[in-house]
Amino acid sequence: MDLPTDGVSLDRSKVKIIILAFFGVVFSFTSGFFLQVFMLNGGGNNLLLSSMAALGFMAEFVICVFFIKTGWILNLAVFIQSLAFFALFYDRLSVMVGVGAAIGFLFFISGIYAGRSELENTLEIKFWKISKKALPKTIAGIGIFAGVVCASFINIDSKDFFIPRDAFNAVVAPITDSGLLEKIVPGFDFTGSTEETIRSIAMREIENNPQLKLLPDSIKEELLGKAVQEVKNQATGLAGTQLNFQNKLSDTIYDFLAVKFYSLPENILNSTPILIAIFIFLVIISLVWPIRLAAAFISFLLYETLLALGFGAIILEGRSKENIILK
Repeated sequence: MDLPTDGVSLDRSKVKIIILAFFGVVFSFTSGFFLQVFMLNGGGNNLLLSSMAALGFMAEFVICVFFIKTGWILNLAVFIQSLAFFALFYDRLSVMVGVGAAIGFLFFISGIYAGRSELENTLEIKFWKISKKALPKTIAGIGIFAGVVCASFINIDSKDFFIPRDAFNAVVAPITDSGLLEKIVPGFDFTGSTEETIRSIAMREIENNPQLKLLPDSIKEELLGKAVQEVKNQATGLAGTQLNFQNKLSDTIYDFLAVKFYSLPENILNSTPILIAIFIFLVIISLVWPIRLAAAFISFLLYETLLALGFGAIILEGRSKENIILK
């Protein structure tokens, strides 16, 4: 029911504000926790759980924009939620992480301002329009957070590759499971041995060649052996060291990347953490449209549920403008 009221811009329930802020802290901390576990131990499920918690944080962020009226309280709530994300990364604090955290927080503040500005300057509350204003900047902030945190795991003084092997396999697993590579390059399989994958691709090339296809099997096998050896020699030459082609293809690629990474010039090697942070940020930003839709949908369900449960209510101002308050 629309209720006329005065003082609509006041926060009427400190308890409910604390509840909203608390859930934001929970989602933020959970996202950071599973991201840390993923970076240390790998596991696609950990990355998925971190992403789901981040979606929960974004949804709750929009809810806070709607329900918390006082600017400094809303800013403080988001600041605490931001700290919760970094709580488990205290041992990885650096200038890069600090600057990234500050920039990410400023994006959050910008998202708050954009959402609140739209809310204050419209006569009727339009959830989707307001969330569309707030969420892109929120996603950018999360992208910066994730980028600097992941980049903080890079230790250029160590000879261990900065991406854990399990984490690398967790990233490439969905590519294999989707069957996309098999459609593009028949025979390409991250889970099979490297040598067998090379043989499979080479055999397909021979079978697809009308002239080579007519050759006796013994000649085909000889050509196949030469092709496989040539690819192995080229890969070894590029790596500058011997590679184990009996390992899974994903492991061989991982070893190759690790060797090439530490053979980079020192000036580039020192810039790697920042470059990785920027890359992760750009990847997340490139997915802003589907992420925004998913977060907005979850937030809308929460928004409607809170209104239905009487947690908040839409009221009318004296100038017949809809507003929303905590009851």
